[in-house]
Amino acid sequence: MISLCTAVYRAHDAPDVAGLAAALPRALNGRDGELVVALNGVEASVVGVPDGVATADMGANRGVAPAWNAAARAAGGDLLVFCNDDVELGAGSLERLAEALLSRPDAGVVGPVGSSWDIASGKHVSWVTPGEMPGEMAPCEVVSGFLFACRRRTWEGVGGFDEFYAPASWEEVDFCTAVRAAGDLCYAVAGVDCRHEWGVSRRQPPWARAHWDGQSETWRSIHRRNRRHFLEKWAAHPIAAAAADTVLAG
Repeated sequence: MISLCTAVYRAHDAPDVAGLAAALPRALNGRDGELVVALNGVEASVVGVPDGVATADMGANRGVAPAWNAAARAAGGDLLVFCNDDVELGAGSLERLAEALLSRPDAGVVGPVGSSWDIASGKHVSWVTPGEMPGEMAPCEVVSGFLFACRRRTWEGVGGFDEFYAPASWEEVDFCTAVRAAGDLCYAVAGVDCRHEWGVSRRQPPWARAHWDGQSETWRSIHRRNRRHFLEKWAAHPIAAAAADTVLAG
């Protein structure tokens, strides 16, 4: 079964969590699936979660990584898809991600958008194009966090998402790096029908403040401390040298 996990912290115009629920059957294209919503300090009725949809109540806005972990723990699927609530899922989109995982035993994380990274310096290098034929796959260092999938055992194997990265920023970069360090690969997958609106996940001005879990901090400070944490974890790891070799070869 495919579990679509999303986190919601406020109501907003479509695309939204109600749209994810409505699109789910067509996105699954006959596969078994469910939607699981982590409520980051907001009530289900306020954000339009339909009746019968599984929820994980965080009690407060605790950020993306803790909410994704909570949604995954509440989910019943062997395949976990993490998705922002400002994404529109097209026909067969989740089926294609499932097929990508199941067709490649070495696939740890898959999604429609991938990128090449210099892990040792914590810098994005370039975008990765998977190809033109639907289902084509190209290896990458990082799969973008607005929509990506992994096996449950992959998520469990790396201990889930590092919750240091709350409220947001770097969590998917860290997760993909951890998966690759554990021996699996990340792939960008062609032909995944989806549209990311960049609504609630739009990058904020650096001086704007985030408020979560009783804390307040500027986004500039959040990005800097999260990048520093990432470098402390990975800059000296062999995975960083491997990424550097890939960048030089490219």
